[in-house]
Amino acid sequence: MAHSENGLQVDLEALRERLENADLIVIGFHAFPERLLLDARSSPSEGPLVAVVAPVSSVQERYAWLGKHRSSFGMPDDFTFAMWPHSIALIREHDVLAPMGERMAAVSNEADLAMSRAIARLEVLERRTIREAVLGGPSWETLWPDEDGDEAGD
Repeated sequence: MAHSENGLQVDLEALRERLENADLIVIGFHAFPERLLLDARSSPSEGPLVAVVAPVSSVQERYAWLGKHRSSFGMPDDFTFAMWPHSIALIREHDVLAPMGERMAAVSNEADLAMSRAIARLEVLERRTIREAVLGGPSWETLWPDEDGDEAGD
């Protein structure tokens, strides 16, 4: 188990097992709403999918999304959703997604690049969220007034 700063635990062995075997894994993050979708299914005409996607409110909505974007595969045999409470840097540093990446790379020459691009996109989203939290942004409310007595950002 791995602990984050907020005390949440990740069962890395269970996650690794899912990354080695699952057709579809969606990973959520605590800092921002976007999700990492990893679909290992492939065919001669369509490779696996690595995508940063908008969140949905139910499994049924995710299945509808898959029906629209991956209709040639039908519904996946299994679906795993996991929350990642750590930083995106930790995913990269510890090569957490390696089991799925290796599976995808075995059937697609583009899988490594797609995985790298997705991780880079997640790092950008994380940095933007942290910056907005510190400086104030549309999703964040400041608790301290600025020097004029107004809330920061007004």
